[in-house]
Amino acid sequence: MNPLSVDSGGPISLRLQAAIYRESLALVSAGIADADDVDRVIKNSIGRRWAVGGPFEIWEQIGWDLVHVIAGELFSEISVAKSADEFSMDSLNEDSPAESSDSVSESEFENVAVIGAGLLGHGIALEMASRGKQVYLNDISGDLLADAMTKVRVGLEALASVGRIDEREISESISRITTSTDLTASVAGADLVIEAATENLGLKKSIFAAIDDAAPSDAVLASNSSTFVPSAYGFGVSDRSRVVGIHYFNPPHLLPGVEIINGPETSDETVQRIKREYERIGKQPAVVRAEIQGFVSNRLQVALLRESMAVVQARWITPSEVDELVRDGFGAELAKRGIFEYVAEHEAASFESKLSGLFSDLNNSRKLPKLLLDKIESGELGVKVGKGFYEWTPESAEAWRANMANSLLHMD
Repeated sequence: MNPLSVDSGGPISLRLQAAIYRESLALVSAGIADADDVDRVIKNSIGRRWAVGGPFEIWEQIGWDLVHVIAGELFSEISVAKSADEFSMDSLNEDSPAESSDSVSESEFENVAVIGAGLLGHGIALEMASRGKQVYLNDISGDLLADAMTKVRVGLEALASVGRIDEREISESISRITTSTDLTASVAGADLVIEAATENLGLKKSIFAAIDDAAPSDAVLASNSSTFVPSAYGFGVSDRSRVVGIHYFNPPHLLPGVEIINGPETSDETVQRIKREYERIGKQPAVVRAEIQGFVSNRLQVALLRESMAVVQARWITPSEVDELVRDGFGAELAKRGIFEYVAEHEAASFESKLSGLFSDLNNSRKLPKLLLDKIESGELGVKVGKGFYEWTPESAEAWRANMANSLLHMD
């Protein structure tokens, strides 16, 4: 391939899009999600982020050592199909599973407990409070909770600055949040409990055991985990039909997408109640029908990362050029349409043929890329050490984060 072919998006851009499309087809073909839900995940969450930052600069924010942990297993699981014929194409045209026709005019979840007040927890709390919920925010120390409430105010002020909420709603929302280090008291009257603690399975299991004992018997018990599935953290819960994953994206109050993750024993009623509630508060929930590592979102992000690293490893393009192709090219398109809608609006038969025709040329390695392993070995982990595929100062890192947040804040 000619490295100059990246001009105007060219074949490398198509390869990156083909990697996303291939994994999307695999998920739909396997019955993990329907095409509408895959598009919903893309355009309401990861696509919005791709419209602001490409894969290298996005992953650099958390560090390549953590990417190794988060994405490591997914490299061995995401699709390696070489042809569209390997997918069950009939499933792409099937109707979505029938959903309850019941409608509710009022919320079924007035009292929400959020366990963990960190990066995602405080954002979940502020969004729920701004939608009129009584929120009980729990963490292990008063200092953590005080810091969270400072961030809650900043987040609410940002929403008010662009007219998403009224100025008066800032203080009203804050007044709806009760903080406590007592987990039992926090969940005692909850209709919905959302665990948002550190990604540590042992910790999550212990939290679910505690809330199972203390929360009302009809409360829905959810986890915001981006790594673990409901059967893992909810194994010890007495009634596992009410255990579900609710995967938010960072920042949760600026990205409308959430993934609702079915566990093997999660009831349809639980899933539909959560879906209705999130639609009612203005979110765009996508249902992941069965447990799968990485859900829809991370599998698509890793599919893009694998191909991105392959074309950089081949020296066809630089990391910054990949990020530019994604950020200033198809990322903005996917933020509006999702991959299936995107294909359909680009002379579907011809465009689909172009993308699927590239499947045989895409990277099919199930091993972590050498490019990634070399970065870890050299200690060039990204923002936290000041060097990865980019050079970072505290000021440039903060500017990048501020641009991401501001861009998401102003997206329709």
